[in-house]
Amino acid sequence: MKRIMTILMAVFMFFSCESSNSKVVDFNQLPAKAQSFIRTHFSDKEITMAFCDCDIFDKDYEVRFADGAKVDFDKDGDWTSVEVRKNDGVPVAIIPAAINSFVAEKHQNAFVVDIDKDRREYNVELNNGIDIVFDKNGNFKRYDD
Repeated sequence: MKRIMTILMAVFMFFSCESSNSKVVDFNQLPAKAQSFIRTHFSDKEITMAFCDCDIFDKDYEVRFADGAKVDFDKDGDWTSVEVRKNDGVPVAIIPAAINSFVAEKHQNAFVVDIDKDRREYNVELNNGIDIVFDKNGNFKRYDD
C-alpha cells in the first residue's frame, strides 16, 4: 500500500510541476504574428483554447481548435507545428513549395496532416501515415519511421 501511495504521489507531483508553467491565454495575448497566421489560415475554425508555456528562458504557445486541429508557435509567433485531423489537410499556403511539389509528385493521393519545423528541418506526416523529413529549404532528406 505504501508503494502505491508513493507512486501516486510521484505521478501527481510530476503532472503538477509539468502544468505549472502552462497557462490559458486569450487570443489577443498571442504574439501578433500568431494572431495573423490564425486569421489567415484558420479563420473558419473555432478556437477552443490557447496556452502559453512560459519557462524561465523560453515561451511557446499552443492553440487548439474545436475540430481537433492545433498549432504551436514560438515566442515570436512563428509557427513550429501544425496538426490537423486525418480527413483535413494542413493549409497548402504554409507548406514550402518544394515540399508541396515532392508530395504531389511522389504521393499523388496523399496530403499533409502534420508538419513540424525547427532550425534544421521539416518533419511531415501524410494522411496515409508516411513520415518524411526535409531540410530547412524543403529538399527531401529521408523517409522516417
